[in-house]
Amino acid sequence: MSHDPSDPIEEFDQVTFELASGDQVKVGIGVFWCKRYEYDPTQGQKPFQYFAIRFYTNENNHSRRLKQFHQLQSNKDFERRHSGKILAWLVDHANSRECFDHDNTDDFLELFESVLDKIHAEDEDMIEHLERLPSFTVPAAFDRVDDSIFTDQSDPEID
Repeated sequence: MSHDPSDPIEEFDQVTFELASGDQVKVGIGVFWCKRYEYDPTQGQKPFQYFAIRFYTNENNHSRRLKQFHQLQSNKDFERRHSGKILAWLVDHANSRECFDHDNTDDFLELFESVLDKIHAEDEDMIEHLERLPSFTVPAAFDRVDDSIFTDQSDPEID
């Protein structure tokens, strides 16, 4: 693969592989036009494009034609900046024998969702996130408050 996984995908790319059942799966990553039902021209809305991952298969289909069965939209279901890592995983998965571990598309989607979670979790840990936050300063008046009025330490009736 000539694409650097750390760079987001700018163009359209696709990966095709076969499941253990013999059904084919094609995964397309890129910019897609919206479907007719996603906008209303009578309201003045125009067709638009968006970045997504679309899954196609011929499972439960008596012909060899592929039909869309799932879609993940950028900035809603995944971060676009991770699209290079996602494509790299898909290519590795399709070229390995692991794709034959899936009996159906639901098995593949389950694995794919766990991979997405892992990619997002590896993105940035909490320490790095906190280091980028602005520093917190303690106001000078904070240390000058007499907290003995809030405790019962000076109450002689307790002894």
